[in-house]
Amino acid sequence: MMIMKINNDIALSTADAIVNASNGIGFMGGKSGLECRKKGVAESLHFISQGAIEPLAKTKCKKHGLFGYAPGNVFITPAPNLNCQKILYAVTMRFPGSKCKIKTIEKLVPKILSISEHNNFKSVAIPILGTGTGRLNIDDVLEIYTEYFQNSKVVFHVYFPFEKSMDIE
Repeated sequence: MMIMKINNDIALSTADAIVNASNGIGFMGGKSGLECRKKGVAESLHFISQGAIEPLAKTKCKKHGLFGYAPGNVFITPAPNLNCQKILYAVTMRFPGSKCKIKTIEKLVPKILSISEHNNFKSVAIPILGTGTGRLNIDDVLEIYTEYFQNSKVVFHVYFPFEKSMDIE
């Protein structure tokens, strides 16, 4: 099932897990991201967690290899100082600021669903992956979400950063 959340901050979600549209090296805003809250999902998570999750993400990426995770991979860390249990990092781009491909989202969404079911998450908060920095079309990503999440036992709270009329229940 999908529930739309418009103009809500995903970093404050009480879902079992929050999905972060991640780069493959685990960077989430660094020191400057602790001084003020920025608009991106990673930056908001970094700020609200008081910087506790970025080192976890970076360590996980470094252990995976010299260049971290390739787009299309998902990794998990605990979520210290947040209201959720885990963070799922959906790697949409190798390095910060890169453009995303819709094929990457097509790989990520079934993995996110599978991981969520495997971990017995009842609810997962997810942004519209790849549509911010990654510059993908929102409607294209929502089509993929609908295909995989609409009939799921896991409740996916889809976070929109702005108002948009929706036909999805």
